[in-house]
Amino acid sequence: MHASFRPARRAFLHGCAALALAAGALPLQAAERYSPPASAVLTYKLNASAKGFKINVDSTLEWLRTGSDYKLVNRGSFMFFSFVWESTGKVGAGGLQPVRYQETRNKRVKTAEFDAAGGRLRLPSGDEETLEPGTQDRMSVLLQLAAIGRADAGAFAAGKVLPFRVAGSSRSDNWRFRVVGKETLSTPMGNMEAVHLVRERDHDDGQKVEVWLAPGHDWLPVRVLSNEADGDFLDQVVAKIERPAS
Repeated sequence: MHASFRPARRAFLHGCAALALAAGALPLQAAERYSPPASAVLTYKLNASAKGFKINVDSTLEWLRTGSDYKLVNRGSFMFFSFVWESTGKVGAGGLQPVRYQETRNKRVKTAEFDAAGGRLRLPSGDEETLEPGTQDRMSVLLQLAAIGRADAGAFAAGKVLPFRVAGSSRSDNWRFRVVGKETLSTPMGNMEAVHLVRERDHDDGQKVEVWLAPGHDWLPVRVLSNEADGDFLDQVVAKIERPAS
């Protein structure tokens, strides 16, 4: 789990250094282990509402690891809109280390580049920022959460807060995932035990993003929901999980 179809443009556009932490936050910079899951392809049932239009189609999340490289792609298409959100980078001691993040919406492409050697983050606007250690993009943060869960399930106790610096198509922001708790999630695969997270961020525009991670399925994101202030929403619920051949 940022106009005519607002949630598809902004849901996870606007799919780990510790910041100034609120009480109860988990200082990720002190974490010693990350354990990213093996490659997987998730097929979601995508339900959405946009300006009165109801949409029900399939979308996919492809998480592929080759040696120390990774590629993560969330894609979907329907009548008047298509999206491809892609993160590529490295897997190392700090978990996911993005190198490039690209959003394609109706053939319009925006790219952010992570220059670890130079310590710079280059945004599609042409602006540059200092690249803070552990910075994620809007897709890689989902699998970084999975990597943390696989290494330390205790990090997701109810009430915990996991902070990230997250880069998108126009700027970076401070995100915090607050753990709501464990829930039984109804999916086309059947009932599934999941940990429910709600995203908070510094620049709040009324968009609410929620993520459900499944410990029994490598802590993969089995549901990603974005609700807009105007009532539009984008909801992806897992229908199938496949493991690509090595």
